[in-house]
Amino acid sequence: MNLYYSEKKKSTINLDIACCSFEEWMEDKRDNDCCKHENGFYIFLNPEEIESSDEYKDDDPYVVMDQLESDFQQRRLKATIDLIPSSAKSESLKLLDIGCGEGHFTDVIKKEFINFEVHGLDYSVSAIDFAHKTFKNINFITANAYHPPYQDEYFDVVVCNNLWEHVPDPLQMLRAMKRVLKPNGLLIISTPSRYRFSNLIKASVGQEIAFMSTYHVTEYTIGQVKEQLRWEGFTTERVYSPPIPASNIVFTVIKGVMRVFLKIINSHHVLESTVFYAARKSLTK
Repeated sequence: MNLYYSEKKKSTINLDIACCSFEEWMEDKRDNDCCKHENGFYIFLNPEEIESSDEYKDDDPYVVMDQLESDFQQRRLKATIDLIPSSAKSESLKLLDIGCGEGHFTDVIKKEFINFEVHGLDYSVSAIDFAHKTFKNINFITANAYHPPYQDEYFDVVVCNNLWEHVPDPLQMLRAMKRVLKPNGLLIISTPSRYRFSNLIKASVGQEIAFMSTYHVTEYTIGQVKEQLRWEGFTTERVYSPPIPASNIVFTVIKGVMRVFLKIINSHHVLESTVFYAARKSLTK
């Protein structure tokens, strides 16, 4: 089975025929479907997209590598891995990490699930260049998350870590992920909680809520994300947000009281900054 697929042409992509060199691609060779970078990975972006989308050109704007051992990043990694059934470790499943950046999380997932066929996709040529050279046994490409160039129903698992809040149309991206997922395939996403602890405090006193980053287009409540998943035919199996210890005793007490109150009123809000979702694609298209 060919891995790559052209949505525009509605046909599989034969890389030996449809792919040109990076230099030819940048000379506007539009009759091809993709190009091969001089370092060996494939690029599925139009020439004019390549430079404008290369946010890692000068440095990692999210400093993931520098913070990989931090409590925040370790929590993200552990939560992502916890949502993939441990029973899958013995299986030969296919996993796609969308918005993989420089591939640090993708590499940890591959090491945890060594039998998986693992792929990583990012919009930045520089990020994928680093990932391709650094992490082996993973298939990295540069492409648009709205148009992942893979065959329909190829993947068993799709991971999308903290990309939801960066795109203006997450439903379009969700439809793309649905297309490449097998029926009953597992989707794991993480995104900031709009009404996390700090924002609930701000909202309670009439202040404007804040985004976690200037890179975020918007941030969603848990209910909004679950509704987006439902709209596109996914069943949310788990909403997961491991508690983070508060920075001081006052916040610890306040958080404890708020958690009890939210539970009493049956609220879906959580107090942590990031929420993780595990959802299943419908068995029917």
